[in-house]
Amino acid sequence: MQDTRYDFQPMRVDHGDEVNILVGCSGELLRIDANGTPMHESVTPFPANISDGVVIGESWIGTWVDPELREARMAALPLVGNWEDGAGRQQLREYSNSEILMPASSIWSRRLDAEPMALTLVSNGVIFATLNRGIYMIDEEARELWRTSYPQWPGLTKFQYSDTLVSCTEFDDRIAVWSRSGAVTILDAKDGSFISNQIVSLTGPLAGVEYSKDGGWFLILENGGICLLSDLQDTPQLVDTPGPVFDARFSIEGWKWTGWRHDGNNTGQKSETVNRQDIGIALVGDNVITNDGRWDKFRA
Repeated sequence: MQDTRYDFQPMRVDHGDEVNILVGCSGELLRIDANGTPMHESVTPFPANISDGVVIGESWIGTWVDPELREARMAALPLVGNWEDGAGRQQLREYSNSEILMPASSIWSRRLDAEPMALTLVSNGVIFATLNRGIYMIDEEARELWRTSYPQWPGLTKFQYSDTLVSCTEFDDRIAVWSRSGAVTILDAKDGSFISNQIVSLTGPLAGVEYSKDGGWFLILENGGICLLSDLQDTPQLVDTPGPVFDARFSIEGWKWTGWRHDGNNTGQKSETVNRQDIGIALVGDNVITNDGRWDKFRA
């Protein structure tokens, strides 16, 4: 698979057990297997950037956002069967502020009246937020399981857009709602009820969050560097990296990640980075998908 090259510029991979969704910078979607082999042709179901996506059950649920036209969609596509290209951007302009245009091949779809963010897979469904509106948990069929108010952190101005949410990460039957500033609201996973607020001190804005019961918290900083925590009460352990990190996974060996011109790993005792000539945007097994659409070996 070292000679594999995808025909669009990839942005990330939404991981599943047997099917992974490769997401392109211009709204492309491609289903690939664990070896990076395309399972179908790539398609562009909707003429907007795909802000988030998760694989759940037999579906992929994603969100599309067009800031210029102020249009946002959420939809589920089946993992099995053919997907089709959707309408073009000119049609989106013509039918803006209406529900006529939806992502092609979708099982269900919704037009959202506020920007969706922090779409995250949890044990019993999917959690997401809409900016300054609320936090919602739905199941694979879009049935609402609970909703709660948008977190408030008075006086939080450390970074620009401090109240933008990054992740709604599940841990120990709770949900940690992370803001770009490192503020965290803890909710009960069963009903979304409020438990507590706290601040994790960061040296830069937060870009992403991963959690493993064995590996603890892996915090990705926007401008490069990661922070490791065994517990939310701990002081973050800062690890410098050659550039921003774009994907991280935990395995029996520890955390491994890929990013701007490097791959890295942390075994719990020490961290190591190995330079690469390109930019790693996603990990799939022991391999890396690069920003120029190549399949390469993980180097760290």
